Amino acid sequence: MMDTMEEISVETLKELAGHETGTCISIFIPTHRSGVEVNEMHDAILLKSNLQQAAKTLTARGKSQAEVNALLEKGFDLVNERSFWNTQSDGLAAFVSENFFRYIQLPVSPKEELYINNSFYIMPLLNIKSPVTFYLLVLSRHDATLYKGDNFTIQKIEVDELPNGMDDVIHYEEKGGKQLMRRAGAGTGRNAVSGTSFHGHGAGVADDTMYLLQYLKEVDQTLWTEVLSTSNIPLMLAGVDYIIAHYRQISHYKYITGESLPGNYEYEPVATLYNLAKEKLAAYFYEPTRKALKNFYDQTASGLSSYLPQDVIPAAYYGKVSDLFVQKDEHIWGHFNEVSNTLTIHDQKEANDSCLINKAAVKTIMNGGEVHILEKEKMPSDTRIAAFMRY
Repeated sequence: MMDTMEEISVETLKELAGHETGTCISIFIPTHRSGVEVNEMHDAILLKSNLQQAAKTLTARGKSQAEVNALLEKGFDLVNERSFWNTQSDGLAAFVSENFFRYIQLPVSPKEELYINNSFYIMPLLNIKSPVTFYLLVLSRHDATLYKGDNFTIQKIEVDELPNGMDDVIHYEEKGGKQLMRRAGAGTGRNAVSGTSFHGHGAGVADDTMYLLQYLKEVDQTLWTEVLSTSNIPLMLAGVDYIIAHYRQISHYKYITGESLPGNYEYEPVATLYNLAKEKLAAYFYEPTRKALKNFYDQTASGLSSYLPQDVIPAAYYGKVSDLFVQKDEHIWGHFNEVSNTLTIHDQKEANDSCLINKAAVKTIMNGGEVHILEKEKMPSDTRIAAFMRY
């Protein structure tokens, strides 16, 4: 099973974005779930290296050794927690300032980065917030398993009453000269049901297709009752073609995807299933950004769309931005004075510069807008930052 990460909510982002003080340290490192890197503490060593570099930078800026030690103490304590490094995901973010320390395990591997400023650097978190969710139902004659996933993780949903294959639903007993069908295992185990439900069938009527349909109806009814009746997110089916076809016909759920994973996945690793499902659902994950980009292009003539940093960055500060588009892993260095509405941009980072892309993203989130991080080829025009304005 793939791990479930802490949800990076808007509230979490606002807490980090709103934290401004003299020294804010943001560290992003890739981490490992298993392997020699875990055994040899590579990830802990990488965090330690970044903390040591932060210490050198702060000392060079005039902080005393005592101040630096107090500031970084909790970070170095984390380096030495062996059990922590044995339970990592794909990335780690650490945020440090006076009287503040927080780390977040990430379901994606970030670019290694150390950022020291008067506010935190949160750009690598923005693609992880508000994940787009889906269900994956793996069906076979011998099992039915439901997963819930999103852009980054997947986990199995334990549904106690879900039948464990056809044999758990179909059982025959001769009674009064009729064949009777009932749910097997009544009263025991994870699939126990209260009482025994019998359905009569004349001799010779029941066949393999009928048994399969009864099983699938039991799966569908259980999922509908326990999970799906209050949901409206996509459900992808995985299984051999005829089972998927039958399930589509009998299911109560209206949000089964047109795409499926045909084949026998009964013994397939979860990671493999997840990657296959993500490939099929790529357009679904991208849909919110696609709609935002459509608004951007449709409103170009109206003046509500801009790809000029000198327009976009101030607009973000003043709450005008509805959707901000930024190029992944890019920076625009400089500073902006909200009082005088003065923007300064430098070609290279200079002393006391901030990443204005990060600042614009922070302000957009704080003002209720959305931030979309894109690869260079998907950015509007040839720019590192663009926006669709509210007004």
